[in-house]
Amino acid sequence: MDLKTILGNAATVCTVASFFSGAFVCQKIWKKGTTADISPFPFLTGVLCGVLWLRYGLFIQDSAVIIVNTIGLTFQTVYVLWYYIFTLNRQTLHKQLFGIGILLLGLFSYLIYITKGKDEATFASGLMASGASLAFCAAPLSSMADVIKTKSVKMLPFPIILTTFGMTSLWFMYGFMLNDKFIQVPNLIGAMLAGFQLSLFVIYPSKTRTDREKDLPDVA
Repeated sequence: MDLKTILGNAATVCTVASFFSGAFVCQKIWKKGTTADISPFPFLTGVLCGVLWLRYGLFIQDSAVIIVNTIGLTFQTVYVLWYYIFTLNRQTLHKQLFGIGILLLGLFSYLIYITKGKDEATFASGLMASGASLAFCAAPLSSMADVIKTKSVKMLPFPIILTTFGMTSLWFMYGFMLNDKFIQVPNLIGAMLAGFQLSLFVIYPSKTRTDREKDLPDVA
């Protein structure tokens, strides 16, 4: 077994494991009985990523890319459905889902009707998948303003960020072995973004000042 195969298998296993991280978010939603302050953006971008990377994997006929994104798309679809069941703001979610649908329709129409030949379609598909990956890795950054304001990382989904860091690091190395820039570049940037977000768990405490004061024992 060569190094490329080993990295491909490791990246696949790590990515499949990372898909389970969304289950922790779903568990949190279930315990609260509502989506409350939890954003659907990571799940929605996960669906977008799964579709576009699956299309790219079919173009380049890479079994690792095809398998992992078929599994990933299934997981992310389940998570979106779970979010839909518990959210109180379905009108906004409807608009977001509609937007994702229109975006995918436009992208696939471009691949089918505008691109000329398989090579051009593969190149365009790679660009689309890369852009979706960057959006997925940056999704937790949508809570950055609250993190800075409260000086707490309570809003950030630690399991998703941690597994994203491991996953993107392995896929970057796999892309390096394949000499595939579409796999290399977004995963390198994704690993850097995830690494930055992980550093916030060191910089900021997991609780706000108010929460810590509540935990202090009464001395009166």
